[in-house]
Amino acid sequence: MRVIHALLTTLPSLVWAASLPSPDVDSRSAPDVQTLQSAKTVSLSQVENKNFQPEDPSVELIRTFVKYGKPLTPGLSEAIELNPDLNAKFKSYIGGGGDTGTAQASPPALFDIQYVVPVSIGTPPQKTHLNLDTGSADFWTFSTDTYRPLVRNQTLYKPSSSKTSKLLKGEAWNIRYGDGAGASGIVYKDRVQVGNTFFNEQGVQSAVQVSFEISSDSFASGIMGMAMRGINTVRPTPQNSYFENILPSLKQPVFTANLQKGRPGNYNFGYIDDKEHIGNITYAPLLDDTPFWEVNVTGYQVASSPYKPVVWNALVDTGTSLLILPENIVDEYYTGVEGAAFDPRRGMMLFPCEVQLPDFYFGIGDYRGKIPGHYINYGKADRSYCYGGIQATDIQGPSVLGDILLKAQFVVFDGGKNAVGFANKKLLPPPKILNGV
Repeated sequence: MRVIHALLTTLPSLVWAASLPSPDVDSRSAPDVQTLQSAKTVSLSQVENKNFQPEDPSVELIRTFVKYGKPLTPGLSEAIELNPDLNAKFKSYIGGGGDTGTAQASPPALFDIQYVVPVSIGTPPQKTHLNLDTGSADFWTFSTDTYRPLVRNQTLYKPSSSKTSKLLKGEAWNIRYGDGAGASGIVYKDRVQVGNTFFNEQGVQSAVQVSFEISSDSFASGIMGMAMRGINTVRPTPQNSYFENILPSLKQPVFTANLQKGRPGNYNFGYIDDKEHIGNITYAPLLDDTPFWEVNVTGYQVASSPYKPVVWNALVDTGTSLLILPENIVDEYYTGVEGAAFDPRRGMMLFPCEVQLPDFYFGIGDYRGKIPGHYINYGKADRSYCYGGIQATDIQGPSVLGDILLKAQFVVFDGGKNAVGFANKKLLPPPKILNGV
């Protein structure tokens, strides 16, 4: 469930879907499962979410730390103490030696772009829309098992209406986030189809209880985690992610993310479209024994300053909206931004909206990935100041290559090579007037 909410209301929120979801299931009949042949490739495109409801980006930044079980930075802890709204949500995460707990997934991102894919569950297929999250491995959905007062127009999976649904007795799951949000429930095996790819015995985590924070997002009906089963929350038997299950049937063992800023992009499964990137793709191998899409970045550059060969590990996460980097890199980035300052009540770096941000480059070996400065402008905090799309972690915290970076890159998640590939691509030019959007 991914991940940053913000106060910006002038940009559309774009979602991965073929159409707006309906609370009713898809009534079209499906062929018998035995006669189906799994397709080798599929492409999914974005459309606009007309019900976009933005929220505070400080909340999402804190959730990212909690998501990966990392201590909060001193600045975020101070923001929770100073800001009554943050204190009400996260007061249990300050003090006590910095123990933040762990959650294995995140709520949906509702800033600029919300990543949702059309998914069919069961036989005959029941169409729903889930957040695609490379930072988690849970496949969970609202269903007829969900406590009805918590359902707010989400599409409901109906296990009893599926000929291929099977309850896994004794299996359960429970996800908790740092602000009290969470979901829990029971588990079925059922047929899941995304585009022309499918798996007949996907672990489908059916929500029985969901928190108000999650149920208030009526557009998305759950999460499709695309990381590895090592972080799946089903107990006693963790389940494979959908990508792990369909991997052998794909033409190539990959899916790609061609996310865009403020306009439609796409995910492709089973192939790499060379028209979607510029130059060669450079691959970074996954770290040993990681259940995440986690790699080593080998350097960085701010604007035209010299490139610095510094190695740090980072998680590639479509469920996190910000680009979260080591504190020393963030300090260097904002040093050259006139008027930029840390806001202690928000726990985030802000800058005057009229200021043009510098470009940022990251390195993978000889590769230099570019994130233009106007892609790093995350939107207005108030009438004069904007949120920086680059924010800091400390030595213990996660560095996360979130959507600020991913919207500027063509990204390959390669399950065959156990690697993540990056390439530059054609990007939007800077706006003529900088207004915080």
